[in-house]
Amino acid sequence: MPRTKPQTPRVSPELVASPNQLEALARRLAQEPLIAFDTEFLWERTYSPRLGLIQVAGPDAVWLVDPLALSRPQMEPLLEVLVAAETLKVAHAIDQDQICLHRSYGVVAKPVLDTAVAAAMTGMGDQIGLSTLLKKLLRVDIDKGYTRTNWLKRPLPAEMMQYAADDVVHLPRVADKLLRRLRELQREEWALELSGQAGAFAQAQFEPHAVARKIAEGRGLDESTYGVLRELVAWREREADRIDKPRRWLAEDKILVKLAQARPSSVAQLADFRGLSVSNRSNGAGRVVQAIEKGLNASPDGYKRPQRQRNPTPRESAAMVVLRCFLNALAADNQIPVRLLVDNGAMVDLLRGRFEDVAQLRDSGLLDDRVVDLVGEDLVAILGGRRGLRLVNGVATQHDESCDLPRAQGTDSQPAVGTTPDGPAADGGKIGIREVPQDGDRKGKPAPRRRSAVPLTRTNGSGGAQAAKD
Repeated sequence: MPRTKPQTPRVSPELVASPNQLEALARRLAQEPLIAFDTEFLWERTYSPRLGLIQVAGPDAVWLVDPLALSRPQMEPLLEVLVAAETLKVAHAIDQDQICLHRSYGVVAKPVLDTAVAAAMTGMGDQIGLSTLLKKLLRVDIDKGYTRTNWLKRPLPAEMMQYAADDVVHLPRVADKLLRRLRELQREEWALELSGQAGAFAQAQFEPHAVARKIAEGRGLDESTYGVLRELVAWREREADRIDKPRRWLAEDKILVKLAQARPSSVAQLADFRGLSVSNRSNGAGRVVQAIEKGLNASPDGYKRPQRQRNPTPRESAAMVVLRCFLNALAADNQIPVRLLVDNGAMVDLLRGRFEDVAQLRDSGLLDDRVVDLVGEDLVAILGGRRGLRLVNGVATQHDESCDLPRAQGTDSQPAVGTTPDGPAADGGKIGIREVPQDGDRKGKPAPRRRSAVPLTRTNGSGGAQAAKD
């Protein structure tokens, strides 16, 4: 018989729009070890998101909290639950939810579990959307017809309220399943740590110094230029907040960088710049010039011009292709996204390093200690040419090498890469990285390098964007 699809359970949400209702809800939620939450908001023509709804779910009920009907002091009981250490808060693709809480109330939820992160770390797919996750784990379908709608209008139609409830009502069950799997893989603490980074990410989104450092990243700006950029960013943040418009409507990042480099000293000179939206009538242009002057006289605030990284040689670029193949295979074998193993910035350093054992790889600081625990032995073997990758019936399979790969000639302390057919046709080909002995005492060890735990843009190293809310 065909397998029947279970009916999606529908839970009628309760609207919370008075202080007494909220206090009663907070008392009930405080007794739960795990709750789920979500937010609905508008963020298209404003500096920061306008919060329209907070959905909260326990094991058998869901509530819709109306932030438009409750003042900041009246919301305090719920906010206390959202930061209570004894209650785990669960959300899916939590970054924007944390931004909403931080901008609206000055708090971020903690401790938290992002079910998108947990799913990625249990082999269910990277950046998975909520609807896909619910289908995979619970065989539940949810309606996504109200993804882009006005959550600030009142009263909310019953259909929108049900849609909002469906976004959160299943998350406690999803979290239970994912937490069990994380514990089996001994990754629960790791997943909670990565989920918790969303809080610092949210706080950094509107902090001028953090925004300026993100813009400067990879541009090689000197200290003086960075000082001007920092003050220009601070001006843009104040002005965008004051008029409540998106910061890009005033000036895009690249325009601020060009201004910091050119440093116009008068309103007349500033008029030559395209892409800057300021009003002379309100002395907007004058404030930009003042910001530039302030930046020129300011200290660099600990900023140092980054050292120019040597680009990969053609031979290294070829070896990086091979290394990525190994990393993808390791990620698949360990049911974890490759972006959580190594970021692009560490790839060249891994190739240039000479790691005799796992301890040296750990000491280099290129990888998280948990990544070293997970794949360190494999990486050392791969980088040392003692491990190969073979295609068997279309599946990438690791195998130990016995020095049977041809030794390509490397140059200038660079690893060589070799490929050769091997064995019967069913085995396909194999690829591996060979180290080439070098004269002298050039070890090629990279300087210790620690990755920032809280990037302003959360791509986790390889350009992957945040998981889809839907």
